[in-house]
Amino acid sequence: MDISNGLLVAILFVTLLGMGIAHVVMAVAAVVGGDRESRPDGLLAAWTVLLLLVYLELFWHTLDLLNVEEWAFGGFLYVILGPMLLFFATNVLLPGASVPEGVSARDHYLSTSARFFGLLALVQVWIIGVDQLLGSGFTVATAATAGAALLAVILASTRRVSVHVVGTVVAAVLFVAGFLIPGAGG
Repeated sequence: MDISNGLLVAILFVTLLGMGIAHVVMAVAAVVGGDRESRPDGLLAAWTVLLLLVYLELFWHTLDLLNVEEWAFGGFLYVILGPMLLFFATNVLLPGASVPEGVSARDHYLSTSARFFGLLALVQVWIIGVDQLLGSGFTVATAATAGAALLAVILASTRRVSVHVVGTVVAAVLFVAGFLIPGAGG
């Protein structure tokens, strides 16, 4: 049986994404099951949904990894770095039982926003690098990803709720635009 390096890369890539997807789904299940505040924070809920969509979009691109004819170990390490960073970001935002009892969802969101959005900015930079590694070059999607990285840096640098609300809306619009604009991704 001939197992290609591409298949091995894809298997670990999907495994890491699956761990992250499970983490997000478990966090949502805890809210649905009543383990959290009865009225979840809107910003935290929005970023939970956006995280799930990012995971699913990365999963959708798994086949791109199989199209690479030859993998070097350095390329493999770089490709799995993204799902790891995204998983770390997810764990910062949705840590489960480690949030102290008296801390509200909004306070938790704001207290972790610098780490969460710092990691999310690194994920965006990673995406640009993967596009180059896979030979996509610089496209409209690259510009949108660079914009998302800048947005993440801005959100990492402030705890102002109004900035986070606007930033969350912009992130959602960028994500949706990636599916609607030809050549922008998806």
